[in-house]
Amino acid sequence: MKFTISQASLQIRKKNILLSALLSLALIAVVSTGHMLYPKTYNDMLLWSVITLVVLGNLINYYRHRRYLRLIRNHRIEIEGDKVLFYTGDQKSVLDVKEIAMLTFYRKKGNVTHIQLKLRNNRGIRLEGYEDLEQLGRAIADLIPKHQVDGLEP
Repeated sequence: MKFTISQASLQIRKKNILLSALLSLALIAVVSTGHMLYPKTYNDMLLWSVITLVVLGNLINYYRHRRYLRLIRNHRIEIEGDKVLFYTGDQKSVLDVKEIAMLTFYRKKGNVTHIQLKLRNNRGIRLEGYEDLEQLGRAIADLIPKHQVDGLEP
């Protein structure tokens, strides 16, 4: 079985990027208006520090979003036998299901929002944004003992 990142998840990320840019512009507008009306309270230092932080934050956010889009273009998860294979471009990571200590389904209004895999070495893997996340979780849950699965049923 192959699982890839869903278009709906990409649209939500894109919407969040645009919303943060819009809120940043609103913050700059409020501080600029305050600077014009009350120059002693909203001094130049405040104005330029807010502008710098907002612009820098949005540039970093945009860069991370573009990097994410580049990486997920060739990303997929495959389940073969008792192994979960993670492919990103030409890189391949293999997770043996024996390493999974706990699989937890997180739900919101009955729908799975993400799946958390806790490994025996106390590391975690969060699976979110995949097409048919419920089926992905059930496929992994079928490979491990039932007492290691939490939140399978809503």
